[in-house]
Amino acid sequence: MITGAGSGFGKLAAFALAKRGHHVIAATYDQAQADALAQEASTVGLILKIIKLDITSAEDRRQLAGSAIDVLINNAGIGESGPLAEIPLERIRRNFETNVIGSLGMVQVAVPEMIKRGGGTIVFVTSLAGRMPIPFLAPYGMTKYALEVAGADLAVELKPFNIHVTMIEPGAFATGFNETQIATKYSWMRPDSIYRDQKAFIEKNERTVLGLQSAKIDKVIQTLVAAVEARKPKLRYAVPKWQGAGIQLLRTFGM
Repeated sequence: MITGAGSGFGKLAAFALAKRGHHVIAATYDQAQADALAQEASTVGLILKIIKLDITSAEDRRQLAGSAIDVLINNAGIGESGPLAEIPLERIRRNFETNVIGSLGMVQVAVPEMIKRGGGTIVFVTSLAGRMPIPFLAPYGMTKYALEVAGADLAVELKPFNIHVTMIEPGAFATGFNETQIATKYSWMRPDSIYRDQKAFIEKNERTVLGLQSAKIDKVIQTLVAAVEARKPKLRYAVPKWQGAGIQLLRTFGM
């Protein structure tokens, strides 16, 4: 089961796993995404079980009951941008409801299914943004930091049930997600914003993120597939590794 399979990493991972012979349940946010994914899968000759599943909906999450899944890939997520000092709190709350609460809701439905099977694997697609601050993209990073803690705790708590937990930590990749996230602030920032005279400062920080983007998305997909198929996956997989090592080094020096 992979959530957020309508686009980006989720769609590519669903296709890659199906090509390798896995029975993939690809969950999309809405029916329009589900229909588009079904058509694309048919075009390339892949068989996927595609369902509409909003991870923030308890009713939708209950579709996992009785599914006998052995791997849950929590990939669905949203992002929000703008100055943290004035982002409407309901937008921050929505980020947490989706990225954190929704993902944990999926875990709570999936774990009993895995216990019935004698074990399984839970994958969180987090982000290197959850290990270092990125100005003006704080809500997204905050949720990913929370998932990093949740994943590490679950890895210990689920050991008695032979359930492995692993986290894929992508850096900046050119999936279109970052551009969409950066644009969200323009839907609520007003002419009287406290940052009305700081547009150049905001854009300078955002260009840093976009400048780091890599087009080598296959690296993330290959890492995700390897983690899914590993008998004992590592707790964390940073992609690319050099960015993960760089962040670790910076944190060692208190940055």
